[in-house]
Amino acid sequence: MAIERTTIHNHYVFRDDSNTFRWYDAQGPSAHKYLQDFTSLPVDDTTGDPTEFVNTVVEAGAGGDSTATLTDAAGGALLITTDNAEDDGYKMQLGDAGGGEWVDFSGDYPAYFGIRFKVNDVDQTDCLFGVAVTDTAVLDAVADGLYFRSVDGSAVLNLVAEKDSTESSLAATTLSDDTYVIAEFYYDGTSAVTAYIDGSSVGTIALSDANFPDNEYMRLTIEFLTGETTANTCTIDWVRLIQIHA
Repeated sequence: MAIERTTIHNHYVFRDDSNTFRWYDAQGPSAHKYLQDFTSLPVDDTTGDPTEFVNTVVEAGAGGDSTATLTDAAGGALLITTDNAEDDGYKMQLGDAGGGEWVDFSGDYPAYFGIRFKVNDVDQTDCLFGVAVTDTAVLDAVADGLYFRSVDGSAVLNLVAEKDSTESSLAATTLSDDTYVIAEFYYDGTSAVTAYIDGSSVGTIALSDANFPDNEYMRLTIEFLTGETTANTCTIDWVRLIQIHA
């Protein structure tokens, strides 16, 4: 693996020379991005919650708190731990309560999303990673988004395109307990969004799909819930979201 530099819409994009869909960074006046490897993270002095995000914390159980904190790992990682009642967990959207939606799929604005994560018990948890409109419970019934999702009772991770509360999806992979996976999608701006798992293409959703979310601004969204009366964990090694709007 090596990093190469290319030009997209007159912006520099730094990407993997073998997996060219995988963007590491972009530079230019209309290159917008969030790059986080969790070597450090600003948090609220009182609650300990990450201050880069709007956080919705559910902790109905009696086992402790639902938390999102840095954990010891080579290169850094975020550890999300749920309380021990079903649907306890942590919901995070980048930005603040007043706004933060900036991802736009309405035109030729290429975009990349990627995350490396693992879940301790994949068929007893719910997780969602990607972009969505502002919502405190995206897994329950978000109206618009483009994201990877796995639900309690199944280990299948799907790529979901959702517009006006109607969705299209493709099965991307089957998760395994406590095993890292890299889930990525690339929006080419003209024809389709392609899902990748551990560097391999697993399918596309066409921009012409009736459920492709092309009429709303969206924001980076991470949500993890337990699906049982047991505390569960999700470890995120890194997350990247990059879009060129010019």
